[in-house]
Amino acid sequence: MTRDQTLTRDFVCNGQPLPLSRSWNRTILMAGMEKDQQFNLVGKLWYRMPEEASDDDNPDISDLIGRAEVAGFWNINPDNTVGLTLRHALRTNSNGSVRLEWLRKLGESGQTGYHSGLRFHTQLFSGYGNSLIDDNRRRTVLSVGLSLVDG
Repeated sequence: MTRDQTLTRDFVCNGQPLPLSRSWNRTILMAGMEKDQQFNLVGKLWYRMPEEASDDDNPDISDLIGRAEVAGFWNINPDNTVGLTLRHALRTNSNGSVRLEWLRKLGESGQTGYHSGLRFHTQLFSGYGNSLIDDNRRRTVLSVGLSLVDG
């Protein structure tokens, strides 16, 4: 494996009692690339770990949210970043989602050459899996807020 490839196991659970309980145990293969500070692209493929039918909170999650994701971010200039994330189930009769984001730098840290990390964040999401609780509902959501840490 190269520096830009990782193999991880991801456990996601929302901690709610039934019928709102959602868990998603999966193994992820991830690879990424970047060009300076201007552009980055990350691809992920995952395999959902098998569960007993009686314990499966969301049996259709792979067909709804997907089995793969490609995300790219472009720093247009030091103040503006746009991103696009696509998810798909990699099956003929399956679903997925698209997320479009815009981040705008806000404020200075008070130190020359450093910014505060605070960003105005706008996001448009359409598809399945905006949250685990709504994994089986197609939604279109516009979100506006602040990102406190510049990742």
